[in-house]
Formats: sequence, structure tokens, C-alpha cells
Amino acid sequence: MRSTAHTWVIWLGLYAMATLFFIRLDELPELRTSHGILVYLLLIIGASRQGGRWLSLVMVALGYIAVDALFVPPRFGFGTERRFDPLILIGFLITGVVISQLFAGLQRAARLANERSAEVARLSDARVQLEREVSAARVLRDADRLKNALLLSLSHDLRSPVATLALLSDPESAFTPDAAMPRISDQAERLGEFIQTLQRFANSGAGSPLEMARHDAEALVQTALRSSEALLVARDVQVTWPIGAPLGVYCDFTLALQVLGNLLQNAARYSPPGTPIEVAILPAAHLTEIVVADRGPGVNDADVERIFSPLNRHASPLDPHQERMGMGLSIARTFARAQRGDVRYRARDGGGSEFVLVVASASASASAIEANAI
Repeated sequence: MRSTAHTWVIWLGLYAMATLFFIRLDELPELRTSHGILVYLLLIIGASRQGGRWLSLVMVALGYIAVDALFVPPRFGFGTERRFDPLILIGFLITGVVISQLFAGLQRAARLANERSAEVARLSDARVQLEREVSAARVLRDADRLKNALLLSLSHDLRSPVATLALLSDPESAFTPDAAMPRISDQAERLGEFIQTLQRFANSGAGSPLEMARHDAEALVQTALRSSEALLVARDVQVTWPIGAPLGVYCDFTLALQVLGNLLQNAARYSPPGTPIEVAILPAAHLTEIVVADRGPGVNDADVERIFSPLNRHASPLDPHQERMGMGLSIARTFARAQRGDVRYRARDGGGSEFVLVVASASASASAIEANAI
């Protein structure tokens, strides 16, 4: 309000100063009507730009009075003496009103633009807040899914180290004490990792329980082979990788180890005894594939997605009369996707299956890892 009154005082003062100036220049013969009209139109433009519609209209009225009284004969009186002088006054009045309305329209448009800009900013802030909430909900959902998968995995995969320990402790087994002790130590270490993983998931709260870091793919594969030794004891397992190629991967070591263990167990169970199992590490710029290949019966195209479903029932390919409850592949895929990777199936050339763990290469950038997220 104070600013508005100040504006009115300024422009009315300028009008008064201009009018007094023209009254004092009364004796100058070169003063013409156009001079007065130009000065008062400039005052109208300035008042319209700064003071709004009402100040503009007041300036139009005052300017009309000044032009009529000072520049259109009779001097210091109202009305006209010459035939076409009314056109001067009418033209001035119309021009002043048009200027006033144009500036009023521009100010209204500017005000609407500012309001819309503020609304856009408010909606943008709301969108950012909503994205944060969605992200937090997704982290919480993924954490819950991982915890559920971990519980299933423990009930499913604790059998492997337990079976290995039972085998190693059997006096009739082929293992000598010197050979058994390192393996017992490995299995005890794996059981310890299970407990640590449980504690990590339990302590993660609403955050992500993953411990993503750079690891060596060969070390990951060798650890998985040692962890699945009981199931692979009679198997020829061949591990290959490109000589000299970087084998770094970006993953949660414990969960990736769990995935590989499940794939190795799957290959051992569903391929004929005596046939080899091949593990290949195939690094690339952004993604690394760890392929577990066997010479089993393979999977029909119609059943590919079903074998990754939790708790799917299926006949054993080696004994059609024996029905199995499959969880390992579902758990493996859940753990892999939690690490921005995947587990995929593809038929093997010459017969058999290839189950592929896909993880980010250690050299991949964070944006590339996110772009390849499943």
C-alpha cells in the first residue's frame, strides 16, 4: 500500500511539474501542441508501466485537461476555436486509453505468468518429494523381498554345507583327515557367512542390506565350487575364462556366491552322472556373464519362466516319476536382480542347459550399472 501511494505521488508530481513548466513557457512562440501531447503521453506510459490501470486513467484525464487548456486555443480555457482541433483532443484521449489498456493487459499477463511459474515450481517440488517417497518404498520393498528370499535360501541351501560336513565326517568316505580338514574349515566358514548374512539383513532395518563392492570373478567361482563340493564330488567341473581379460565384477559377494551355488547344484542334480559341468567367465565392458553349462535334458521354451517361479513343482528330468519342489532358481534370480543383475536360461548347443549369472563388470560406471538394471 505504501509503495502504491509513493508511486501515485511521484507521477502526479511529475505531471504538476510538467504543467507548470508549460505555463511558464507561455511566451515562447516555438512551443507547439505536439510538444505538449508528446510529454503527456510519455507521462501516461510511465504511469501505466509502474502504477497500474487506475493511475494510468487518472493521468489520461489530467493530460487531456492540460492539452485542452494549454495547447488547444483558447489558451487557459476549455473547448476549441478551430474546426479540426477536437480531433487533436479525441486522438489524445483514445491514444492515452489504448496505452493504459495495453499496459494493464501486459501486467495481468505477467502476473499470471508469475503465478503459473510458482505453481510449476510447487508441482516440481511435490514431484521430487514423491519420487523420494517412491524410491524409499522401492528400497523397503526390495529389502523385504530379499529377506524373504534369504529365509527361503537358508532353508534350501543349508543342506549343502551340512551334506558336505556329513560326507567329510563319514569314516567310509574317500577323504583322508588331511584332505577333509580344509574342506571342513571351508564349510564352517560358509556357515559363518550364513549367520553373518542373517545378521546383516536383520540389522539393515528399512535400508538396503546389500554390500555392493568390486570382487574377482574367478575367486567367486572357486569359492562357489568349494562350497558345493559335496554335490560335485563325482563331477568333472571345468572352469574357463579369457586369458588376460579383467575378471572384476561389482556385486554382493555373499549373495552372488549363493546364486552360483544354486546354479551348480541345479546342474549337478539335473544332468546325468558322469557328464561334465562347465563354468565359463565371459567379461565384457559393462556386464560379465558367469555361465554354468551342463548336458542335461534342457528346458522346453514353454517352461523357461516357470522354472524361475517360486515353489514350482516339476518332475525330475532324470526320474520322471520323482516330483521336485524347485526354489533354487527363483532364489537365484531374486538375489541376482537385487544386485542389478539377472539369471537367465538358454539352450546349450549340442544339448543341455546354460544358466547365466549376469552381473555388472567392475569397470562399468554407476550410470551403466543403473541403465542395465532389470
